[in-house]
Amino acid sequence: MPTIQPLTYPGGRMPSQSDIEHLLRRTEFVARPERVDYLRGLGTIEEVVDDILDVPADPGAVVFSEAANWQRGEELTHFWFDRMAHDSPRPIQEKMAFFWHGHFCSEFGKVGSAELMQEQIDTFRLGALGNLRALATAMSTQVAMLRYLDNNQNRRSSPNQNFARELMELFLLGVGNYTEADVESATSAWTGHTDQWDTGQYVWRADWHDGAAKQFLGQTINTGADPTLHGFDTIEVILGNGVVPAGATVVANRGRPTREVAAEFLSRKLWIEFAGTTPPAAVVAAMRDAAVAGNFEIMPWLRKMLTSSAFYATGVKQGLVRSPVEYVVAALVATGMRSVEATPLWLMEGMGQRPLFPPNVAGWKHNGYWVNASAMSKRTDTARTFAWRAMSGYWDGDGLIHLAGGNISRTDVQDAYGDLPVELLDRLLELMQVGLAASSHQALSTLSQQMSRWERSDLVSLILLAPDLHVA
Repeated sequence: MPTIQPLTYPGGRMPSQSDIEHLLRRTEFVARPERVDYLRGLGTIEEVVDDILDVPADPGAVVFSEAANWQRGEELTHFWFDRMAHDSPRPIQEKMAFFWHGHFCSEFGKVGSAELMQEQIDTFRLGALGNLRALATAMSTQVAMLRYLDNNQNRRSSPNQNFARELMELFLLGVGNYTEADVESATSAWTGHTDQWDTGQYVWRADWHDGAAKQFLGQTINTGADPTLHGFDTIEVILGNGVVPAGATVVANRGRPTREVAAEFLSRKLWIEFAGTTPPAAVVAAMRDAAVAGNFEIMPWLRKMLTSSAFYATGVKQGLVRSPVEYVVAALVATGMRSVEATPLWLMEGMGQRPLFPPNVAGWKHNGYWVNASAMSKRTDTARTFAWRAMSGYWDGDGLIHLAGGNISRTDVQDAYGDLPVELLDRLLELMQVGLAASSHQALSTLSQQMSRWERSDLVSLILLAPDLHVA
């Protein structure tokens, strides 16, 4: 057998600035200069990753001020963007919460309540780096999920398989690692959980529950005295002592422990989210082992990925297109604007990704999916909108362009830098805290020298449109 290269980043070696910037772009949305400087002084990559994962116990919660449900949905989204871009001391907490939002999906339109969406998203935010078993258990009877996957209509007399099927297919095991008999058994276990539509309260209906013992992934379930816990047994089996059945369509996994298959399934998904490339087999194996050994604690699982040498390979550093949410966060950071000022929500729909509105239960796609004519056209509109907001008083008002690192006046743009267009570009990049590759800088430098003094304020939107802003 070929030798598998060790996955641990060389111990005791100080990561390069490029490594840290890459790590921050993937975990904290952008590489903020002050964070780069601080982390460079820590030491090993393990120490750097531990600092990034040191999330607050209380990430805060939105306080609604609007009465209308749709307005509260917008308030929740603005609050979340601000946490990602400005307010969280460790933005990986919000990035992981958004990952879970796209994994354990619910959609505002079907759920019908901003408060229920907030409850679910705050569950993800609080448990983003906690324990997968606890997160899946909490999510399963949260009313937004009950409504979205119709488990609020799952009763003994009329079974609804949606949630039980997706729990295995999309949430924990992956396609083909169970049989239809397992779906039926799990569906029975999850009967009885419903909600009161007008109040949004969870309700247990004992008369809806099928409490007969069932076989599920090689184990007997529905045997506990408390029927309200029977559904949770399915999560315990999947992440515990279950076995992929002989009738499963993924032949290679037949007879394997479901906890290992689940750990591999989610390890691949985490790698694709953070690295963007096809995960190497050795990485998946190492992450699986960390997940199983840690009883599905998320933080050591994620730490194994972020400290692996494979995560810092050239192909990984160059292999991820920012999603629309990540692009908007980068633009908010560069301009220093709050989300409600920039009003990105209607633009998000055109780019193909708006929080609270995943397209289906499978969530959003990744990476190259975002590179298409329609989505990139809307990114252009987004960049122009951000630039216009940043300089809303530039021509008729305070005469300033407001950016993350400070302001620059119209007088400076047109006069002080009048014969120094490249120096103006560098000053704007400094104020926006954006670094460009040499090729991007050269292209914008050449363009700036061709602009009239009246046009040079357009450099703000052009910086936001640079290729460097669209990759993480």
